[in-house]
Amino acid sequence: MNYLKSATEFLINRAYPLLDGTTAQEGLSLPENYAFQPHHQSKMVGWSHYGIMIPDLPTPHHFFSIMSVIGTSGALAFDTDHALKSSPRHNATAVMGTAATHPHQFQGYAIDHDCQFAEDGSHIQFGNNIVITGQYPHYHVTARSQDFELNIEITNTDKVSWFVKTPVYDHISVLSQYRGSITYQNQTQQIQGLCTFEHAACISPYLLRDKPLPAHLKIPLDFFTYQIINLDENTQLLLNDTRVNDVKIVSKAYLRGIHEYSQSYHAEFEVLQFQNQPAISPDDVSMQLPQTFRWVVTDHNGNLLITIEGQVDTPFTYGLGSGYVGGYQYQGSYQNRLIQGRGYIEYIDRRAIEHRA
Repeated sequence: MNYLKSATEFLINRAYPLLDGTTAQEGLSLPENYAFQPHHQSKMVGWSHYGIMIPDLPTPHHFFSIMSVIGTSGALAFDTDHALKSSPRHNATAVMGTAATHPHQFQGYAIDHDCQFAEDGSHIQFGNNIVITGQYPHYHVTARSQDFELNIEITNTDKVSWFVKTPVYDHISVLSQYRGSITYQNQTQQIQGLCTFEHAACISPYLLRDKPLPAHLKIPLDFFTYQIINLDENTQLLLNDTRVNDVKIVSKAYLRGIHEYSQSYHAEFEVLQFQNQPAISPDDVSMQLPQTFRWVVTDHNGNLLITIEGQVDTPFTYGLGSGYVGGYQYQGSYQNRLIQGRGYIEYIDRRAIEHRA
């Protein structure tokens, strides 16, 4: 195990920086030729992702999430083999909903039978649950489940944050504005504000062999948390900690606004207290989930820029890969002023128990 961790550290610290193109995108607008495509028929792209997240909805919803994967990644944290409706390359999954719709949010789909994907990305549909139509910068989104329906118009800005940019994997988040309504149990609320519109495209081992991999052969991405906070009506903060073999590959905060392009900063994440009982997934994987946690963000000179202390106050809902989505209240500081509000959290921890801090 120590050998594997040492090899991972070498790859992340020495090899990955040679491939990482995210730094060159700092402060730039979204490229005009970026293709928001599903790549479901591609022979070069093994999986793609569409995501739409709102971190601060009114009660009883608190947050909204569409986190979808078209194809299968081959990564430990994100594969959900128990939910396969077709072969890995021809499968799709999505978690969709709010705190109020828990726990009925996660579903698997056979692409050929259950989904409709326009190759140019103008129509993305998962069963009768999720429909995303339009082209950059304007989209219409409907999401339905049981007594719930969300109906919003999204306008993308050109403010983009690059989580990954390599020859084989692109992953972006675009700062966006939304306006529309949520109907839940026959009660309708009008909503508007800042959200994210996200897309990714990556190779996959399932391009070579379209059958599920045993856990020990999957890419050992074993920890992931991604969080979103709207600091005010114009400013959005993204937070990400991603680890492979428990070695950090990303530990960053991304700060952007309606009038400011994205800048990234170093961020440290720490769980202060776990929930009393571990969560048990549909395939019987036990996972400790956070109750309270802290982020510390420093600027390029090492000076304190942002602190966030969060307390989860919604149920964690399964379906973010093999992990969970939820909402929290936070308080902290930003540029020496006190802040508080609501945040959205994605959390996966597939590390061995003895390696957890």
